[in-house]
Amino acid sequence: MAINNYTKRPKIEQTPNSPVFGNIDESSKVIQNNIVHYTQNLNTASAGISSIKIISSSVSQSHWDSLNVLFYSSGSVRNPKELKLGAPSSNFADMRTVGTQFLTKYHGYPSSSIITIPSKYYGEKIKENTFKLTDSNNTDSAGVKPEIIDDGFGNLYSTNAHHSQSTAAASSSDNYVGNIFYEHGLAVITETGSWSGSVDYSDLATNFDLQFDSVNTIYSHQYNITIRPEQYNLTMNYGIRSPLQGGEFSLGTSYIASTFTSSNWQPYITTINLYQKDDYDTPVIQATFPRPIRKSDIINTRFKIKLDM
Repeated sequence: MAINNYTKRPKIEQTPNSPVFGNIDESSKVIQNNIVHYTQNLNTASAGISSIKIISSSVSQSHWDSLNVLFYSSGSVRNPKELKLGAPSSNFADMRTVGTQFLTKYHGYPSSSIITIPSKYYGEKIKENTFKLTDSNNTDSAGVKPEIIDDGFGNLYSTNAHHSQSTAAASSSDNYVGNIFYEHGLAVITETGSWSGSVDYSDLATNFDLQFDSVNTIYSHQYNITIRPEQYNLTMNYGIRSPLQGGEFSLGTSYIASTFTSSNWQPYITTINLYQKDDYDTPVIQATFPRPIRKSDIINTRFKIKLDM
């Protein structure tokens, strides 16, 4: 999360012949980027969640072919002028300088399960080290459900498997059971071996619960507004005017009700509107205070208006 702090005092100039409108100096505007995470708890029945079981020589083979081209095949030699896909391959697998995404178990024949997650759930990507899949259809003899998580580098492994390919770490190149592509919302179980004596990995991912953190960037637009004592001391509120003969009202200062002409009286600010330049009909941003704020006639009054997008 990156936050920039600005202490520069913005300058506001009142427009000619207007007691309530003024121009904001561009230097008073600050844009901050904040990365936020939200924990998603989903299951097979959640809208948009899809699980595709790939079976050899079936219609699902087209999904296998697509994954193979997009994530697992090395592709053609990279054109030196085409830098967008990056070495050493021209696919969308995770290219990290730290850690390794293992891609060796995507077999040369269709044999895997694909879980697709809509971007409305993960935002910009699934946060590393937060993905967990719990299978609901299968259990071992003790009633324990298979659990699969990610290692932060794009690999999936089981935390409670009965069988491992080697004695190496669960997330090693020997024991990993699939891949996750964080930016694309795709989880692929590629292992075909046994999770327990009666359950194979190919049996999983037909009925499951999912948990992960989404990643989104919130853009905060902050407007720092300083009002000097000599500014904005008039109002267009007819409520402070004294009626003229015949019941009509005037904006002229000579007709202000005596209640509001005392030397101790100062305007109260209830709302700040921001408009497009030279268009004062409809505000694009409106900041309404929970209570009126008395404007000082001695020191500057400073407001910070923040809009999250």
